[in-house]
Amino acid sequence: MLLRRAIQLSICSEHRTGLTKSPNARPQPLMLKTFAGSALLLLAGFAGANAAEAQAIEQKVAVCKACHLPGTLQSSSVIPNFWGQSEGYIYIQLRDFKSGARNAPEDAAMRGFVATMSEADMLEMAKYASTQPWPKVEPISSDAALLKRGAYATALGGCVGCHFNDWKGFSANPRIGDQSSAYLALTFRQFRSGARANSPGMSDLARTLDDGDIDAVAAYLNAAQ
Repeated sequence: MLLRRAIQLSICSEHRTGLTKSPNARPQPLMLKTFAGSALLLLAGFAGANAAEAQAIEQKVAVCKACHLPGTLQSSSVIPNFWGQSEGYIYIQLRDFKSGARNAPEDAAMRGFVATMSEADMLEMAKYASTQPWPKVEPISSDAALLKRGAYATALGGCVGCHFNDWKGFSANPRIGDQSSAYLALTFRQFRSGARANSPGMSDLARTLDDGDIDAVAAYLNAAQ
């Protein structure tokens, strides 16, 4: 597709410079060689630019991987997985870290990380992270009573209304299935206490849950793999 577009651009350039005399004239061998050569140069330029962009984003996310491990994630980790997370959700969280809308004590490192990021940086980071594979999270709870309580609480709270598609969410609604149970429990408690206040709907919901409910919901969602 890029080669075809490059050839089209090259032909347009030849028309503008007057090398093509008539719309009915047959291209001469020398002209065809000129078109092909120009097309290859343009294609090489596109490929070089794409490679440079890919290298730049890889360098930016290298620091992310120090905390947000791309491999297997432990359920006891309070650091969430965000590889493969919804693009819109990642962008909103980066934006809220920078603006201070997310201002829990646990968020200090992220606020420092995004302090110098531009809007374009945040959009680029969100797009890249969302295209990565979702890591495996383990171990998951096998406590049948706990999982049953979590299933009941999520049904009662209508969680699937936003976090649909087997808890994968979409756009600004995050994937919460197969996420670290410790992170999920911490997040619910932050919403309940007001330490995290960038989603009023989640704060209202969390205030209806006691500690037992929160642990059960976190275990249930963690096991939703």
